[in-house]
Amino acid sequence: MRRRFEDISGDDMAAWCALLNDDNAIHLSREAAAAAGFGPRRVNPGPANLAYLMTLVGRDFAVLDAQFAGNVFEGDDLTAEVSQQDDTTHARLLRGAEVLVTAVFKEKP
Repeated sequence: MRRRFEDISGDDMAAWCALLNDDNAIHLSREAAAAAGFGPRRVNPGPANLAYLMTLVGRDFAVLDAQFAGNVFEGDDLTAEVSQQDDTTHARLLRGAEVLVTAVFKEKP
């Protein structure tokens, strides 16, 4: 199963920051992101990146193992992919061919 998330917006990043009580300026200000070495676009909060994958899993799970390999930036177009193997779901968040997040979800018994 695949799902596209297009044009990740700065407004959505700000909403995530409010929800997460995250005041890290790289999520809220292009200038702060540039000053921190990320370039001219705001950086999406990590939990938001994982949430893109969780929307595809859509059920209860007992174990989550996630690895973050890259950042999502304002304006990015992403693809979330999931595959099921027995009681385990494997998921990836991609920008083009670049893997940004991988996660393994194991179902509750």
